[in-house]
Amino acid sequence: LKDDPVRQQELAAYFTHCKLQTPHLRLAYFSAMTVCYKSKNMATAAHFARSLLDTNPTIESQARTARQVMQAAERNMTDATTLNYDFRNPFVICGSTYVPIYKGQKDVACPYCTARFVPSQEGNICSVCDLAVIGADASGLLCSASQVR
Repeated sequence: LKDDPVRQQELAAYFTHCKLQTPHLRLAYFSAMTVCYKSKNMATAAHFARSLLDTNPTIESQARTARQVMQAAERNMTDATTLNYDFRNPFVICGSTYVPIYKGQKDVACPYCTARFVPSQEGNICSVCDLAVIGADASGLLCSASQVR
């Protein structure tokens, strides 16, 4: 990803939405803040700095860096590049393309593992479980004739 800084920023931003323990979440915020700041995406870096400070970081150097990023962003609250990321809109990540599927957008799911995918992945084998066809209608495990639809 060194050749694609925009994608690097997007993946770092998506990672901050994982359900992590607080110390690990702080590292995710710090990483995303640093990557966005280096790419001159000040508004996005300020968001991650604010989120990091909201977790009350125990490492003073992280808190100091976050405050410095906030001060720098206040002078120039713009983004140099446009990211496929909106922290205000809830989303899930596509299991094969790793792009966000925002609330209200069409998506398809794997009938076995329920991973979500963009509609263009329908009909492919699920890249998460490697067992089912994405978007297929599956009835699940049937143990008796009374369970048949």
